[in-house]
Amino acid sequence: MAKRDYYEVLGVSKTASADEIRKAHRKLALKYHPDRNKNSKENDERFKEIQEAYDTLSDTTKRQNYDQFGHAGVGAGPPPNGDPYEAFRRAQQQPGGRGGYQQWRPSPGVSVEDFDVNSGDFGDIFEQLFGSRAGGGMGGGRSGPTTGRGATRGRRAEPPRGQDIDHPVTLTFEQAARGVTIPLQISREGHTETIDVKIPAGVKDGSRVRIRGKGEQTGGEPGDLYIITHVTPHRYFRREGLDIHLDLPLSMYEALLGTKVTVPTLDGQVTVTIPPGTSSHAKLRIKGKGIERAGEKGDEIVVTRIIVPKHLDEADRALIKQLEKKHPVNARADVEWRTSAE
Repeated sequence: MAKRDYYEVLGVSKTASADEIRKAHRKLALKYHPDRNKNSKENDERFKEIQEAYDTLSDTTKRQNYDQFGHAGVGAGPPPNGDPYEAFRRAQQQPGGRGGYQQWRPSPGVSVEDFDVNSGDFGDIFEQLFGSRAGGGMGGGRSGPTTGRGATRGRRAEPPRGQDIDHPVTLTFEQAARGVTIPLQISREGHTETIDVKIPAGVKDGSRVRIRGKGEQTGGEPGDLYIITHVTPHRYFRREGLDIHLDLPLSMYEALLGTKVTVPTLDGQVTVTIPPGTSSHAKLRIKGKGIERAGEKGDEIVVTRIIVPKHLDEADRALIKQLEKKHPVNARADVEWRTSAE
């Protein structure tokens, strides 16, 4: 299937500013994020398409290549005009270029990988095409090698970027929901280093949190450290998106007559009112007591479970039959599969 236009994917014009592109990406990423669209393959594909479009349009060099060559200008292959040096010459003319290309550098800090853009480096692409020989004096065209005392010597290849490191971390349910700063010992360059890692609120089991510049270093730019989170299941809370669900057992009498019950939340205890005549599996919502993530906060959903007495004698059954006659209930009145007799 042909790829859609990146501007169309983000819903912006081709003259959109960087700020307009960033705002459009954030709005769409929140709408189609997997946390909000469970088990939806279509939404997953849409989310990946949004991330891919933003990765290109948010980077000055990639956007220029895309505007001139379309999708063919995004990859590592030569431009459509057949001149593989053309993209390099354009990049060399950009302000901030270094050694003939402009290198993308992420800002410092910690970010949740789900919302992070993929890094891109035009120099890496150029070296894939031509090797380390690409560095020497290529202002407007290709320069052949010369010999003698006046020879033009090529720029020495920079040391390779260090490898990224994956590091698993086990978190409690509460730590993942509200965020936490933990001390972490990592081994780098033959010694152990202790760093404080801030885990953002809202990570889930299997989330990747990037710590930039804390990976391996081989003389060049250091790699990144990726924290892989494992969240321990809670004894009674369960997570569904940004909401937290809690089962609340109620006696038959509490459900019939109504009551007040104190229930736990991540922020302490809260008293909820059970209305008279509450059915099993009814859902009571406690606003703002769910998972925090990216400025949003879910709710706590209290799900009722009705407990009935098991050991009844004949007198008990007689009383219940009297109550049934006085207050008949057609429990399956609204289900489609009820029998004709009902």
